[in-house]
Amino acid sequence: MDQTNSLSVVAALPGGKQDKQRMHVRQFRGGKAKLASRHWVRGDMFATAFLNALSVVFPRGETFMIEALLPWRDRAEGQLAKDIATFITQEAAHSREHVGFNKAIIDAGYDIEALDRAIKQFVSFFSGCGEVTKLGATMCIEHLTAIVAAEILKNREHLEGTDLELRKLWLWHAIEEVEHKAVAFDVWMFATREWSGARRWLTRSALLLAVSFSLFINRTRGQVELLRQDGMSKPRGWWQCIRHGFAKGAIGRNVMGPWAEFFRPGFHPHQIDDRELLVRGENMLAAIKLVTEGSTGDVVRTRPSATEGLVNVA
Repeated sequence: MDQTNSLSVVAALPGGKQDKQRMHVRQFRGGKAKLASRHWVRGDMFATAFLNALSVVFPRGETFMIEALLPWRDRAEGQLAKDIATFITQEAAHSREHVGFNKAIIDAGYDIEALDRAIKQFVSFFSGCGEVTKLGATMCIEHLTAIVAAEILKNREHLEGTDLELRKLWLWHAIEEVEHKAVAFDVWMFATREWSGARRWLTRSALLLAVSFSLFINRTRGQVELLRQDGMSKPRGWWQCIRHGFAKGAIGRNVMGPWAEFFRPGFHPHQIDDRELLVRGENMLAAIKLVTEGSTGDVVRTRPSATEGLVNVA
């Protein structure tokens, strides 16, 4: 498989040089997902509720993001147009696989209708907005998704104690989310190229606040609903979700720094250097494939050079 079929042009470096982030489409088919147990994340109901609630978002959310970028595929030129095509292919595969995973959640005895309704309402709100606003919302969703994905790759304990087939799904998805984290941002920068720097910064900052608040409330509400189906009261569910989500070492606490980076003037997603995480993720995925399939699938990546992928936006 050609691993260099797409290069995401990011920010201009001093001297006019361009930095590029490799992107490629991995051939992944998880088959029919099946949860080993109702609380499939090492028996932890809170970790399970978090990932289950996150998975419910993906089919509709990623379809929305594909539709937001589609109009720009023919307007952009060169590498950016190729990046959009790769992004769309990756996200379509993510949506397909999480449809299957969500069926497994239902088979485990959960009713996810209320969770799906919430993401449908979120998508419907932005669907009525203009193209640039939908693109901006996608940029913000991608930032949130990428920092959570990076945290999953950085701290393997988040997926410890899970079935290897399910772990493959989440690692594969996390790798590609980190890999294409700058595409929607770059397209939004292209779409707003005639705006002033101040207008861009104010708009994207306001969008991230709005999108973050909505997703935090709705995803926590989704977790609480799943915990309610496990027999926990809603007040206790809210308290425990926040407590577990923002405890030391938890995903919520660990992503606060990368989340806040977005508000810095001159920010670009590749200023958060995730190159080592991509290597780690590829190697973990290859190791699991070797156990489950007898093959590593994609070529295992080696450690990047000291200068590969560095970005510095003034």
